[in-house]
Amino acid sequence: MARIAFAEAVEAPGLQAAIRSELDRETLRSERLRAALVAGAVAALLLLVALVWAAEAAPSETFQRRARLAVEILAALLVYETGQSLWLGLRARTGRPTPTWFRYVRTFFEISVPTVLIVAGVSPADRLDLLDGAAPFAYFVFIGLAALYLDSGICVFAGGVAALEVELCARLAHAGGGDLATARIKAAVLLLAGGASAFVALQARRRLAAAVNTVAERDRAIGIFGQHVSPQVADILLHQSIELGGEEREVCVMFLDIRDFSVYAAAHTPSEVVDYLNTLFSEAIGIVNRHEGFVNKFLGDGFMAVFGAPVNDPQASRHAAAASADILRMLERFNAEKRIPPTRLGIGLHTGRAVTGNVGSESRKEYTIIGDAVNLAARIEQATKQFGAPLLVSETVWNHLDPAARRGEDLGEVTLKGQAHPTRLYRLSWETDPARP
Repeated sequence: MARIAFAEAVEAPGLQAAIRSELDRETLRSERLRAALVAGAVAALLLLVALVWAAEAAPSETFQRRARLAVEILAALLVYETGQSLWLGLRARTGRPTPTWFRYVRTFFEISVPTVLIVAGVSPADRLDLLDGAAPFAYFVFIGLAALYLDSGICVFAGGVAALEVELCARLAHAGGGDLATARIKAAVLLLAGGASAFVALQARRRLAAAVNTVAERDRAIGIFGQHVSPQVADILLHQSIELGGEEREVCVMFLDIRDFSVYAAAHTPSEVVDYLNTLFSEAIGIVNRHEGFVNKFLGDGFMAVFGAPVNDPQASRHAAAASADILRMLERFNAEKRIPPTRLGIGLHTGRAVTGNVGSESRKEYTIIGDAVNLAARIEQATKQFGAPLLVSETVWNHLDPAARRGEDLGEVTLKGQAHPTRLYRLSWETDPARP
């Protein structure tokens, strides 16, 4: 996706607040996933311990004690993590992130589970046995899953707590006088694991922040572009590659012009002129959009709209004719309600082949429509003055309408300015919807 960077958008408080809110939601989802994964891993380990215990033909007293202790600790941890997952699900629905200090407390409790299992041995020899066995590997599981907090500080904290508790367990196991070299090597490896987990968490958060920022900028860009072009065009502009060029397709082009606008503009202040144009155009643009078209250019006292681009529309001519009729009916209503000064419009429609796409440079592009179809539609709009007709269409548009909807007057072959050959024009009736019979 083409990324459009707006310095003012990045600095806008509203956008920053939206990015932070989305990051909090994603972090909460990741945190809930972590709790669910821990619960699943604990459940699997609990089942494994239970099966091994049940399969032991003549278990020793030490074996039974260790197995019972493991089952009790794992069962308690399973209940805890399941409850955490449910609680985080409730917070996810409200969008309230968990406090940072609470995440540190949870990490400390989880990292301490293997430590409790080791320290609970009844004798130094028993503890040494557990320390040299599989119990310390559980530290790596919790340190690795800490990355899902997307907080590098928590990962470093997890590695540090694990290393410190291994050192403590070793001292207890050796009664303070044994060789602690092996335990210290394990502690160092746990510290490294915490650092590696912190790196993963940092990279994941940066990528998540970049993705959220890109989506926020894209939505803002579409909102900004949508004030100038239609949202679908804005979306295509953002998704298109940087290469310039276009594609040929059949489109229906509409030109709309306000009659005697210069007379009105000369007699009113600029702010009054802008209010007048906004009142008229805001409704007209909405009508064009509802009929699958979009306004491509504003021309001072008018605009150019296109149907059939950027999205193909086999009914482009019908939609353009229907939009024109709706605009003229809207104008009639506005005049009757005196929402605007007495106003007349001229609308010209023509359907033909044109090149559509991005034109400009890599730093400044515009989605535009180029071709003789555009020029002819502009000339047809100018001809509305000659015939005193609010809506003129070319023969191509007329032929694309439903036969029962072809209501109007054939004006015959008309020589238009700048055109080498005459064009057959039709005065289209707009009192009824020309898109329907």
